[in-house]
Amino acid sequence: MRLEIDYPALYADGLFVCYVGAGNGRTAIQPGRHEVEATYSHAHGKNLVRADGLGWVGASQECDVVLGRVRDRDDVLPCESFERRVFALVEAAQDYGNTVELVVK
Repeated sequence: MRLEIDYPALYADGLFVCYVGAGNGRTAIQPGRHEVEATYSHAHGKNLVRADGLGWVGASQECDVVLGRVRDRDDVLPCESFERRVFALVEAAQDYGNTVELVVK
């Protein structure tokens, strides 16, 4: 499966999933290709998606990529339902033996 961030949106295999923003004190999401896994984050105390070389993807400003449903003037408002949805997509792909790649444009 291929996840793609074409700021300010996240797509899964070409289909719009949600909006994204930079978190964890960052002003932008670094472009590049990152291998992704669904795993447990001890720092956040819950299951999250981790992009190798980029960081945690979730519905919290403490994550490196913030997922949300609504954008305000400057950023995305975090939404836990999209955090769970993206985690489920990545977990399902992994369960079928597929690798997941996140491409940030």
